[in-house]
Amino acid sequence: MPTAFLLYGANGYVGEAAARLAVQQGLRPILAGRDAAKIAPLAQELGLEHRAFALEETAALDRALRGVPLVLHLAGPYKFTAAPMVDACLRAGAHYLDITGEIPVFEAIAARDAEAKARKVMLLPAVGFDVVPTDCLAAHLKRRLPSATHLTLAFQSVGRSGLPPGTQRTMIELLPFGDRVRKDGRLVVPERGVKTRMLDFGQGPVEGMRFTWGDVFTAYYSTGIPDIEVYTVLPPAMRKQMGLMKKLRPLFHFAPLRALLKRGVRPGPSAEARAKTVTHVWGEVADERGNVAVSRLHGPEAGLVWTTRAALAVVRRVLAGNASPGFQTPARAYGPDLVLECEGVTREDAA
Repeated sequence: MPTAFLLYGANGYVGEAAARLAVQQGLRPILAGRDAAKIAPLAQELGLEHRAFALEETAALDRALRGVPLVLHLAGPYKFTAAPMVDACLRAGAHYLDITGEIPVFEAIAARDAEAKARKVMLLPAVGFDVVPTDCLAAHLKRRLPSATHLTLAFQSVGRSGLPPGTQRTMIELLPFGDRVRKDGRLVVPERGVKTRMLDFGQGPVEGMRFTWGDVFTAYYSTGIPDIEVYTVLPPAMRKQMGLMKKLRPLFHFAPLRALLKRGVRPGPSAEARAKTVTHVWGEVADERGNVAVSRLHGPEAGLVWTTRAALAVVRRVLAGNASPGFQTPARAYGPDLVLECEGVTREDAA
């Protein structure tokens, strides 16, 4: 199996972790990013090749992808960075992976399905925590109840770990986008207000809040289920903050305000905090006859640990020659058991 691929964004919080884990797994990523001074020391430490270029530098980007079978794109927010890298991958004939959870980006990449198929290139966004665990759980539930017409997913982080810096910046950029659910196969804006429901991740009921997550887009492609919504469990203070931001959403269309919020982005959690954090994923499907199935996943910290393990599980599949051209989702490309290839992940059927 080939071991080389291009890892763009290797100087970032998740990118550096992915590079280190890749080497531990016997892979040889070519480390890339816009700043050679930040990429070179890590490449030297790990004994890897590195390439420095900005995504706006088309000629340099094309040179960097020459002969590369696969790009793992880890530099977001992807609303700014996905299109030039997808363009370059299509020109070069290289498969494209990223870890975005941005629905507008999914829509843009899915629109290039026919072009990717013609060029025999796979476009597979969202190979991190968003959305490998939830997407695989959705596909598992569809396998359990093929007649399902309603899908509800939820996740909970338990521990001291916070969000990676890139995820924080992406969430700020998505503030103007607003909430989405899938109803009758279409993405729609739900009714105003905060919707909650009780969820059991295995330790008893807790209250979850409806949350816009990538699965309202991707799980439809993976399962065909027409009605989809997602919930998460947040601390009370964060729930209040989310409610306030929804009320102020029109203001976030102004880029200067989003830039001001980004000044408050916090560093990523430490290794100690990540080690003391676990993540639970819950899913439920129902059909028109009242049949219900519930399953759960349990795994490590989500933002870096689960994300890098999931992304590299997909990288290994692609390098082994397992890549379906066109727009894909993780579970549609590799099945519901892909998530179980991530170290520390277990699955249980609760009902």
